Amino acid sequence: MNLRQLLLALIVTTFAALVHAQSLLPKQLSGTSKAAAPATPAAAEEADPRAQAEALLAEARRQQQEQRLAERQSADDGLPTSEHQRLLDRLVLLHGERLKLLDELDMLKNSPSETANQRALLAEFTGPPPYAALRVDSLRDEADALKERVKSLAAAERALEVQQAGLIDEQQRASEAVRLAEDRLARADGQDQIAKDRESLELASLRRRQAEADLSNVALGLDVIHLKLKKLRPLGEQMQRLLARVLPEQHLAKEDFEQNQTRLRSELAKVSREIDLIVANTSKLAAERTRLTKLAQGADPNGPIANRLRVLDEQIETDRLTLMTLTWLHGMIQVAGDSWRQRFVGFSSDDATTRQAVISALQRTSSDLGSRKDLFRELQDGARIAVRQQELRLENVLLTPSARAQESAILETLKKRVDAYQRVELAGTRMDRQIKRWLEDFGFRAKTPGADNWKLGALQVGQTLKGIWDFEMFAVEESTVVDGKTVTVAYGVTVGKSIGAVVLFVAGYWLFSLLSARLQKLMVSRFHVDVEVASMVRRWAMISLALVLIIFILNLARIPLTVFAFMGGALAIGVGFGTQTMIKNVISGIIILFERKVRVGDIVAIEGMTGYVTQVDLRASTVRAFDGVEALVPNSTFLENQVINWTYSNSRIRREIRVGIAYGSPVHAAAEIIGGCAEDHGQVLKDPAPEVFFEDFGDSALLLVLIFWVELGPNVFSRRIDSDLRYAIEKRLATAGITIPFPQRDVHLAVSQPLPVRVTPSAGDDN
Repeated sequence: MNLRQLLLALIVTTFAALVHAQSLLPKQLSGTSKAAAPATPAAAEEADPRAQAEALLAEARRQQQEQRLAERQSADDGLPTSEHQRLLDRLVLLHGERLKLLDELDMLKNSPSETANQRALLAEFTGPPPYAALRVDSLRDEADALKERVKSLAAAERALEVQQAGLIDEQQRASEAVRLAEDRLARADGQDQIAKDRESLELASLRRRQAEADLSNVALGLDVIHLKLKKLRPLGEQMQRLLARVLPEQHLAKEDFEQNQTRLRSELAKVSREIDLIVANTSKLAAERTRLTKLAQGADPNGPIANRLRVLDEQIETDRLTLMTLTWLHGMIQVAGDSWRQRFVGFSSDDATTRQAVISALQRTSSDLGSRKDLFRELQDGARIAVRQQELRLENVLLTPSARAQESAILETLKKRVDAYQRVELAGTRMDRQIKRWLEDFGFRAKTPGADNWKLGALQVGQTLKGIWDFEMFAVEESTVVDGKTVTVAYGVTVGKSIGAVVLFVAGYWLFSLLSARLQKLMVSRFHVDVEVASMVRRWAMISLALVLIIFILNLARIPLTVFAFMGGALAIGVGFGTQTMIKNVISGIIILFERKVRVGDIVAIEGMTGYVTQVDLRASTVRAFDGVEALVPNSTFLENQVINWTYSNSRIRREIRVGIAYGSPVHAAAEIIGGCAEDHGQVLKDPAPEVFFEDFGDSALLLVLIFWVELGPNVFSRRIDSDLRYAIEKRLATAGITIPFPQRDVHLAVSQPLPVRVTPSAGDDN
């Protein structure tokens, strides 16, 4: 019973607290909650967005005024109400921005997709061709500007979509914070806690309203961008189609060309006047600096004179840099005049050669502008960094008024440098864009007769190949002494010279190889020179002729030998490490050719292989084994390893054949028969005569050995002679009744004891 009473009392107390908290909720919060309550879809469709925005702005301004009045009244109490004011100020700005976006959206809906200038351009090109090139340039500028605007709007659309996703999350978090604040206020007990929770609930409600206003503005911004893209993209496509139609039909009239030249001369005169003004101003500043320098002697280094000198130095430097940029701009305008003249010639002439010359000139100008573009950008970036650093100095609160005025003057001077660099960069960018357009016009896209079109293409290909042919890979200076004075001559090594030298060398080497082969045949056939000697003479003649040919071709192509001097170190390292094995073999080949220890036709045994030497080259020699397999043996192997040369001093070699006869056979008769077989063979040498020796008593036979000599040659094989002799010996011994026994063994049976005998039944016997 006590537990039930306790639970009942707890429920009654909680209900009373909830009723008390509900009675303490402020009227302002109730109004806010009602205002923040989402409207039904039907009400949202019937409501005017602008009227809703004006009502929300008016409500926010009213709350802003009430909050300011409350802050003034509670200023003495020290209550932290500044966060309310900040949120309300931000809310007023967001609702005001929403009205501006609605106005912009209404204006876009009622405005045409193109501007007056664009409509004029589009209407201008509805007539028949030809079209003025200057107006085509204007159309191109409008199309490029429209393309950049569409690209910028697309980037802004992507950024707003990302921001919208973040604001949706922020709105959800703000709504959760409001619900949590309401729960805390409902559970609050005591006046202080209720006031604190009420304050938290008001702040959470304001943050939610701010998130909703931000999200609404982002949605309106996306609507504005979508509407702009919807209008601009079709317009851009229309301009691109129009450009594709009018570009081949454009024409630069002489009047337009002269009008443009007059404009360029006017700009040139204007820049010249600016240069004169800068020079005069620099002279004045230099005179002022000289005067102040005299006054600054012995004065305070931080005084006004020193500060004035610092400002003058910055102004003089700025004038110098401005003068430099104006000089560049002056030169650009002159180049622009020449480029317009080239364009006029290109439009006026139908000759393919003339148009190719125009293209080459414009390409050189574009390449020169492209090389300067990075320089202009770097100078401009450096000037902007200097401006930013000066702005940071001005943010120092410890500066005195005079020091601040001095730093401000320096800042203005630095900004002039940025403007000067930016002016040159914009002029160069604009001119480079124009020249690239003209190059497209004079290429295959322009409307020209069919014959000129392929001629222009052929000339362009030829010009490109000529540029590659004349490309200078590097230059070499060669010094000579003339009349006691050192004269330095520079030689350029181009791709054409290198290719020509290689072609001449290949042709000359091929011709010399034919002549040397003919010379080798004459030496062998008419002068009876050994084939190996003739081959060696041919090789060394080819090496000598190749060296002479290289020197002759280099002189003919005006490529000095000193061109290879700078590659000496790299080649030495490469030769020392990468080609040491090859050089070792080449040197070994030269030694073999001179010493003649191994010659063509020799029979050698090396590394387990025996065969004829068929060729001795500089790097490796060829050995053909008796089985016909050829092996390339590095020449260093002949010098570093043991080599058996069977035909080094003479080609005679001794051979042995062992024959076994049965015991009891007539040994002398058998020896005479075996010796007679050797004497009757035509390839066995008579001197020294063949001999037969009684070598040993074998296990199964009496061993006789036949020793004879043969002279090896291209058609003499010792293995075949051995086979012939064995056939003859076997036949004659058989005729004489002398047997060649096979291996025999005697088996002795011990019978000193009786042998055990056992009867074992077979596997199939059942008994």
